[in-house]
Amino acid sequence: MATARIEEAIASIPEKKESLRRALEALRSHLFASSPSPSPSPFSVPEWKDLDAHISSVEASIRLRFQALLAKEAAQPSSSPSDSKEKPSNEWQPHANPEPEAVPRPQLTSLCVNMDGKDLVSFIARNRKDLGAIRSELNPALRSAPDPAKLVLDAMDGFFSSPPPPPKGDKKGDKDADALATRRTCINLLERIPVIGPEIGPSVRDQAKKLATEWKGKVTDGGRENGLEAMGLLQLLVSYGLASEFKVDELLDLLILVSRRKQAVDLCKSLGLTENVPELIERLNNKGRQLDAVKFVYAFNLVEKYPPVPLLKAYIKEIKKAAQDVRNKGNNSSESENVATSKELGALRSVIKAVEEYKLESQYPREFLEKQVAKLEKRKEEKKRNVAAAAAASNFKIQKQQHPNKRPRPTATTLNAITGQSLPPGITKQPQFGLADPSPHMGLAGAYGFASSGSLYNNASISGFRSPPRSYLYSSESLAGTSGFYDRPVNYTGYPGSRLPPPYNSSLYP
Repeated sequence: MATARIEEAIASIPEKKESLRRALEALRSHLFASSPSPSPSPFSVPEWKDLDAHISSVEASIRLRFQALLAKEAAQPSSSPSDSKEKPSNEWQPHANPEPEAVPRPQLTSLCVNMDGKDLVSFIARNRKDLGAIRSELNPALRSAPDPAKLVLDAMDGFFSSPPPPPKGDKKGDKDADALATRRTCINLLERIPVIGPEIGPSVRDQAKKLATEWKGKVTDGGRENGLEAMGLLQLLVSYGLASEFKVDELLDLLILVSRRKQAVDLCKSLGLTENVPELIERLNNKGRQLDAVKFVYAFNLVEKYPPVPLLKAYIKEIKKAAQDVRNKGNNSSESENVATSKELGALRSVIKAVEEYKLESQYPREFLEKQVAKLEKRKEEKKRNVAAAAAASNFKIQKQQHPNKRPRPTATTLNAITGQSLPPGITKQPQFGLADPSPHMGLAGAYGFASSGSLYNNASISGFRSPPRSYLYSSESLAGTSGFYDRPVNYTGYPGSRLPPPYNSSLYP
């Protein structure tokens, strides 16, 4: 049977199930009309909820096995180019590849044979560094259990229970990591049930139904949105055929919580919600999750009804609005600006990835998106430099306050923060009077060892002093009537240890 026919048959299951429900109701009505007396009927008619649960469980198992079949066919090379047809770019393809099976290690087999679900979860979580090998051993190990469905259900007790306190000296992060590993292990075990297809007895199903009701209250408690908890609940419903126990609205709300996860599409199909996907897409759009909506659009071939490009543009618009809200709530602080910019960058990169994955370059050019990314990265880098400069200037002021009689030696960063100018190249330290090495910055007087007045006053701000304007130093009005004094020759005499030259002797020069 070709894979296309199998997929078509699977898609028709919900319709056939509805026809069976109507036929069962008609049969009940006929039996009641023909025999209104309380006398027992020659045969019993099963309850619809029992049939629905059984059909849903079988449907989930068929879907998962069909996905594994598609993955195997994709991995095998085709015998000739005509044997395989290239799938359209908008057709959904399963992400999960079938895992190879290996002989399980004795500890794993022993836990399954002894039906020790709690220790089974602990063993896998503790050895999560070797998870790759354990995953290949898990299916054969579970098949060795007397009742795999009950074993996995018993293992779920650790999903919401708090892990034991960490040993003395361990950090809280280790405890959180253990709790996260435990929940992921539980979900992994639940995913095995449809694959190995064990028989689920009535008592085990009732136990699973009770557990699902408890989980539902914890997932929605306090309005929290925990995707991992919702993921565990949905997988529990799929594995034990409990989707009919929940309303469609409740299932859609749970799917929205896990819409970002790669298993969301598979769960939606396994829950029998194919006909409700348009409503799911509308809800995702209203919640600002247009990027997740696009994933469902392609998975269920709804491109014509829901064009992806407008959804992606609406997603970027929503993220920019949310980023601006972060800035406003944080009073445009450095921290809020950093968070907001990171949010925008993440959204833009996700959209670029979607454009590549769904071949939308002709409708949504990447160049425009990449320019926005470059602009945000530049602004983020400038903000980072400004923050560093402000911190350096603040430290410089603190040093001056703590040591008023000591002139701190500013670094290039500090000078840049205070004056808005950079130190000239080659200056790495400031000697006496806060002046840099004057040799590269001396005027004509430098040839005779004089520090030029321009260099002196221009660099005076380095030592913390502010030089007076040149108009006060060399004003022609202030020199009026005193030219004789300033025109008078000055006889400089050398002093030991000074930088002044010896007296000028005209006889030494032609």
